[in-house]
Amino acid sequence: MPNLGTKVAILAAIPFLAYGIYLLLTPITDIQTSSGAIFECGSALQPPTDDFQEAVCGTINTQYLYRSIASIVAALGIAGVGAALFGFSHQVERAIGRSGHGDSSAQQAQQPQSTLQEDDYYSDGGARRRLLDDGR
Repeated sequence: MPNLGTKVAILAAIPFLAYGIYLLLTPITDIQTSSGAIFECGSALQPPTDDFQEAVCGTINTQYLYRSIASIVAALGIAGVGAALFGFSHQVERAIGRSGHGDSSAQQAQQPQSTLQEDDYYSDGGARRRLLDDGR
């Protein structure tokens, strides 16, 4: 499970990822003719194949491709740095009936299963009770 900071970093990376995908897939309509009509230049993934369109559009397709790659890399960087800084947590489940404070296995084997220690029901494995017994 990701920690809270990792979740926030992933949420912060989502808009960058969405913007990068948007730039890759949407048609480029930045170039207008003198009469005001919009000239189709394809998209960042599908540049125009016609010589005339290539001449009119120029390098705008590669610019959009680089912008989208930069945005996707930024999203991965934000999520990666967040995961590196805050990390992930894992939960350890303890079996009921196991004692975590130095009992030998022979003593546990002699103990009947019906008499479970009260410490086994606490999530801290009895550490709280041991601290109280030691006077801390």
